[in-house]
Amino acid sequence: MGCSGPLLLWLGAAGAILCCSAGSQAPFLPSSPLPLPIPSPWDSKVAAPPNRLEPDSPTNSLGIEGPWLFSTCGASGRWGPTQTQCDWAYEGTSVMVTVGAEGPLKGVQLWRAPGTGQYLISAYGAAGGKGAKNHLSRAHGVFVSGIFSLSRGEQLYILVGQQGEDACPGGSPESQLVCLGESQSTEEHTAAADETKRVRGSQHWAGGGGGGGGATYVFRLRAGELEPLLVAAGGGGRAYLRRQDRARTQAAPEKLENRSAAPGSGGRGGAAGGGGGWTSQARSPQSGRSLKEGAEGGQGCAEARATLGWAAVGGFGGGGGACTAGGGGGGYRGGDASETDIFWADGEDGVSFIHPSSELYLQPLAVIENHGEVEIRRHHNCSHCSLKDCQWQAELHLTECMCPEGMELAVDNITCRDLPTASSPLVLMVAVVVTLILSLLMVCGVLILGMEHLVGMADPVLPLLH
Repeated sequence: MGCSGPLLLWLGAAGAILCCSAGSQAPFLPSSPLPLPIPSPWDSKVAAPPNRLEPDSPTNSLGIEGPWLFSTCGASGRWGPTQTQCDWAYEGTSVMVTVGAEGPLKGVQLWRAPGTGQYLISAYGAAGGKGAKNHLSRAHGVFVSGIFSLSRGEQLYILVGQQGEDACPGGSPESQLVCLGESQSTEEHTAAADETKRVRGSQHWAGGGGGGGGATYVFRLRAGELEPLLVAAGGGGRAYLRRQDRARTQAAPEKLENRSAAPGSGGRGGAAGGGGGWTSQARSPQSGRSLKEGAEGGQGCAEARATLGWAAVGGFGGGGGACTAGGGGGGYRGGDASETDIFWADGEDGVSFIHPSSELYLQPLAVIENHGEVEIRRHHNCSHCSLKDCQWQAELHLTECMCPEGMELAVDNITCRDLPTASSPLVLMVAVVVTLILSLLMVCGVLILGMEHLVGMADPVLPLLH
C-alpha cells in the first residue's frame, strides 16, 4: 500500500523552489487560520514573480495520458515534502509537480491537467500510529474515489497524508523497555483495573499511544477561495493498550460528507489531540492543524515527553498528536481523541469528503496501512461497451472495449464472446491417427465378412460336382 488522497492535489508544475528546512519546528501559537485568498504566488489573482512557479511548458509531454501517482515523496512525520524530495521521487515518471515552500500550502503539490475531459481521482488517507502494547493492527486510512471534469491546464492542489507516528521503539531507554515487554508500570495495572480512571495529571505514567494519520486532500482555487474536491480521511492513532472488547464491537461504516456548506471542524481532544479539519482552528499543541492552517500534525503531549520520552506525533494532513490515548485522524472533519486520556482510548478516524458536483466512483473503505497517496487517470466513457470497461488507444484516438480473460471482442467491437477452442497440433494428430485406425479396422471387417460370405456360397456347390 502506499503513499497517495482527497483534498490532495497540486500547485504548479516543475519549477525550482528554495524550500525551508523541514527540521525546524515553529513554537505552538494559538493561531487563527491564515486569511484567504492567500496573498502568495499560488493565488491566480496575485501576480507572481516572473517564471518562479510557471513550468517551461503547460503540460508534461511524458504524461499526457497517465495514470499519475502522487506520494509523500519520502517525507514522514508532521511536515510535508519539499520540492527537492518530490523531484527525486518522481524522476523518470510522468508526474511533474511544484511544491509549496511556505505558508499554509507548504508541502502541497501542484499539478496541471494535461487535457480537457473526465478524470478518475482516487485518494488514500494515511493510517494511524500503533500503541506501545496495542500493535497488532493499526487504524487504516480511508480510500475514496470520484469522477471529475477538468479543463486543460487546470491546477489541482494535492496534499498527501502521512502516517501517524508509532509509540515504539520509544524515545528513552525506559520506554524502549516497555516496548520490548521488559517493563511494566504499577500505574498501568491500577488504571487497567478501573476503566474510569483518568491518567491525565499523573506524574508517573503518560504516553504510549500512536499519532493520528493525516488526511489526503485534493482541491483547487475558485474565486480566490480553496475548494475541496476530494478528502480521504486518516485513521485514528491506537491507544497504549488494546481494549479487551474491541473484537466484539461492530465496525461503523466510513463517514462521508458531500455538502460543501458542511463545517470542516476539528476533532475534540484532551491530552491527546483531535484531528484537523478543513477550516478548523487548533486548540492545543497536540491538535492537528486544519488544511487552511498548514495541515501540520499535532505534537505528542508534553507530559509523555517529560516522563518516559514518548512523543508520537500526528501525520502531515492534520493527524492529532498522541498521549496515552491515540490521536484523532485528519479529515474534512477531524476525528476525536479521548478527553480523559485513558489507556485503551483509540483516536477516531476523520470524516471523508467528495464534492457534490462529482460522481462517487466507489464507496469509502478503510484499507490503507501506511502513508496516503493519490492516483489520477483519465476516465473514458465506456457506456457503449457491453461490460462497461474500455481503455484509450492513443494511436487511434478512440476507446476500445475490454473483455475479461477467456473472452475476445466480437466483430461489432462492443460485445464480448468466448474464445474458440483452439485444437493443438498433438490433439489433431491423435485424432487423425485414431480415424485412420478405425477406418482400417472397418475395411478389414468388411473384407473378412465378404470372404466368409463367398466361402459360404461355395460350400453347397462342391457336392454337386462330385
